Amino acid sequence: MNKFNRYKIQIVHSACRCIEVNGQKITHFVAPDTESGMQKLYVVKDGKEICYVGITSQPMSSRLRIGFIDDGHYGYHGYKWKDKLKQAELLVWAFPDTAKDSIEAIEAELVYYIREKTGSWPKYQMEIHFHEASESERQIAKSILNTCLR
Repeated sequence: MNKFNRYKIQIVHSACRCIEVNGQKITHFVAPDTESGMQKLYVVKDGKEICYVGITSQPMSSRLRIGFIDDGHYGYHGYKWKDKLKQAELLVWAFPDTAKDSIEAIEAELVYYIREKTGSWPKYQMEIHFHEASESERQIAKSILNTCLR
């Protein structure tokens, strides 16, 4: 399974900032989560509760900024959790050389497994993209779920 980075983010006035990375007081995102064009899957947690699962090929700071500033002017209202949490845990897995359809399949399987395991969908999940998942993609989703539930 791919290595992941664990962030603590602080949310103030509908903006977010990184306050910790992998247990260290680092106030910025780290590679490979800063790379553009690389597929990433991310999970937002509030304590033990899984709030949101998303994917992006943007640097994480860019993706989060868009999710916090969009107000519906172009049809996207931003993250539903942007005004609900004061602090959150953000787990990010990078998938170099992996097609977007494959990451979307892992994302959908992960959301399904969250529902199956916890009895609830991620609290602020807004949408999901469905693709036929391979057994390998299902196993990756289960491994990510196990990490998220720790």
